[in-house]
Amino acid sequence: MEAQESMDSVSLRSRHIPAFLLPGMLSGLCYASGFLAVTFLVPIQYVFRKEGKKEGLLSMLVSLAVVGLGNALRLSGLGAMQLSFLLQTVLPPALLLLALGLVDLLNVDPWKTLTSTAVGLAVIFGFLLQASIGTKEVQQSMGAVIGQALASSGLQGPDASTIAEAYVAPAVSAIFDCFGAALWLMLAGSWWIGNRLGVLKKASDEGAMQETAHPSFNVPSWLLWPSIAGWTLLLFVLYGHRGGLVSIVAWNVSLAAACWYALQGFSVISCFFQSKGMRRMTSLVPVVLILFILLDTKVGLAIAALVPILGVSEVWLQYRIHKGA
Repeated sequence: MEAQESMDSVSLRSRHIPAFLLPGMLSGLCYASGFLAVTFLVPIQYVFRKEGKKEGLLSMLVSLAVVGLGNALRLSGLGAMQLSFLLQTVLPPALLLLALGLVDLLNVDPWKTLTSTAVGLAVIFGFLLQASIGTKEVQQSMGAVIGQALASSGLQGPDASTIAEAYVAPAVSAIFDCFGAALWLMLAGSWWIGNRLGVLKKASDEGAMQETAHPSFNVPSWLLWPSIAGWTLLLFVLYGHRGGLVSIVAWNVSLAAACWYALQGFSVISCFFQSKGMRRMTSLVPVVLILFILLDTKVGLAIAALVPILGVSEVWLQYRIHKGA
């Protein structure tokens, strides 16, 4: 009898899986999948919020190990397995994981840490992008590859230099204008969603049966003036026909500011429907607005302008009881 109980206890211990392991593996697999890479920070933040700092750090290491293994297998399959190439492919996710870890480990206002780390990442990734796709030589090579692909498919296209100048260069310029905003949105969104999931799971595990309201999103008041400065700089760039680094900074700051105030605008709309007892509309409204944006360009531009304006106006017009901006 005692032997049976001992075996049962050993079996239970062997089946116990550390809390950081599965989320860390899920994070690494999301990044390795490519199309789910933008979500790979969410499981890590979930562990930080639910389990604590130690487990969060361990889940980061597991994620990075899975990413490294996947990249090594991919490079090996392409016949380009070199340590320098492997380090280059691991560097971007490592930097993103480090940035999220700083947000959770530093005892500072999370918004300030998120913004500071996003700026730092934008600078680093800017140099990486400039070295990889920002030079004319690389763009000419990309144009040549596109031209060869068109020729192999039987299509008669322009020459490589024309493709590079007319198509590749504008695409690269668009990437430079929005990559910083995309980094901020990915980092801040993963932090917020992971926190929310961690809170809900912890409440579920503790048996909390209270009804939770739809989560609100509030932009700190100190971000208003950097946002206005970014929009002012963008007007200067557009009307002054400026380019180069000034244009890149103006577009990235303006788009990032538009994103966070658009999220606050959506939160105001959700709060309105909740106050009217229409909770289901809080999930339908973003979907309907996105459909309008996709179906009609003019309507999409109007929504893209009006929703951030709604979020900014809450700084002065008190739409909700609880204010964060």
